[in-house]
Amino acid sequence: MKDLIYRSAIDLGFFAVGVASAERLPELDHLNSWLKKNFDATMSWMRKDPALRCDPSSLLAGAKSVICVAHEYRFARGRDYHKIVKKKLIRVVDALKTKVPNARFKTCVDTSPVLEKALAVRSGIGWRGKHSIVIHPDRGSYFVLGEIITDIEIEPDKPVENRCGDCNKCIEACPTGTIVEPYIIDANRCISYLTIEHEGPIDRKLTKHIKPEQYGCELCQEACPYNKGE
Repeated sequence: MKDLIYRSAIDLGFFAVGVASAERLPELDHLNSWLKKNFDATMSWMRKDPALRCDPSSLLAGAKSVICVAHEYRFARGRDYHKIVKKKLIRVVDALKTKVPNARFKTCVDTSPVLEKALAVRSGIGWRGKHSIVIHPDRGSYFVLGEIITDIEIEPDKPVENRCGDCNKCIEACPTGTIVEPYIIDANRCISYLTIEHEGPIDRKLTKHIKPEQYGCELCQEACPYNKGE
């Protein structure tokens, strides 16, 4: 089963694949604390059923495994990556159905209420960087994630070691202090959020850090040694 999963996913262009158990994630306290501090800014959808976000079975009853994949980074360039990754995930599912036709699957790409970064870390795709983004040991953090939740019981992969160590380059690179402490992001100050998600006026203390017609920000990722091949 794993050989089929890896082979079909890699053939479709995913550069990393991992399998995680579908057990409830332990991030609920962290998520609730983050929401209590209003670090979600105006992204009100993050407040809907936080407990269910930590439980893959809320999206697929009887879920036992989550197949996690990583795809090359593309956000504001070319076709919508949600559609591209979704179509490829469906093709992986089609391949699996040839072996287990009665199995059930749920494909997710960013928009589903699931903690995809936590699942990617659990599956061994990478570790959570201090900028909160998943880092792959060889490919850095320039990639998007996708998941296939299934009721098939598949042997899970092991998480990889967090290799950030005492490096704080991502924190130091952020001009607005978005990374309030390692792994904690205040979206209210994030240039990426402000130029993509936020509606309405922006605090003048922050606008001085935003270039005209800027869309998004990757300064924390640009500073990461794993994106420089160091």
